[in-house]
Amino acid sequence: MNYELRITNQKSKQQNRCPHNSLFIIRNSNLGFSLIELIIYVAIFSVISAVFIAALIQLSFGESRSKVTTEVQQNLRAVMEAIAKSARDASRVTAPAAGNSGNVLTLIAKDGQTVQYATTSIGVLQKQVGANPPENITTDKVKVTVLNFTTLQNTAQSNSTVTATSTRFAITVEYDSTQAQFLYSQSATSTERIGG
Repeated sequence: MNYELRITNQKSKQQNRCPHNSLFIIRNSNLGFSLIELIIYVAIFSVISAVFIAALIQLSFGESRSKVTTEVQQNLRAVMEAIAKSARDASRVTAPAAGNSGNVLTLIAKDGQTVQYATTSIGVLQKQVGANPPENITTDKVKVTVLNFTTLQNTAQSNSTVTATSTRFAITVEYDSTQAQFLYSQSATSTERIGG
């Protein structure tokens, strides 16, 4: 449906008719959008979409980063609690020897069983009790990059026959990822008295 534009000269009261293919064709507004209107709408929609997508990406990144941090912290807490409990429940340390450090902790529990903490080649911390198969303390989502045990002995000054043995343990747990945005690690150090 096309409409013609009639140009009227006020002075001569003449009406000029423009042909249908001229530039003076007025379109009915119910038929759709002009090309300029369409370009403006597409530009506005593109800007709004870009802002929305950027916000979604930031939310997703923040959620993923939060999951990584939580995973590392939970594993580190589990390791620290397991080693501290084993040390309190032990009667003595066999490795590392007093005054020495190592990456394996071997305890003798009060019931006589051997309890050993060590990492695998892929960085999973394991606990082995007696002849039982080792159990994983950390998940496969993290790896233990630093594990150091030091056995300390303190002799009381008032009575040289009283000796207290403690184990100091330092550990670093990091998220197992090659992507830079997920690189996160956390370290902790604690000392626990044997038989505490």
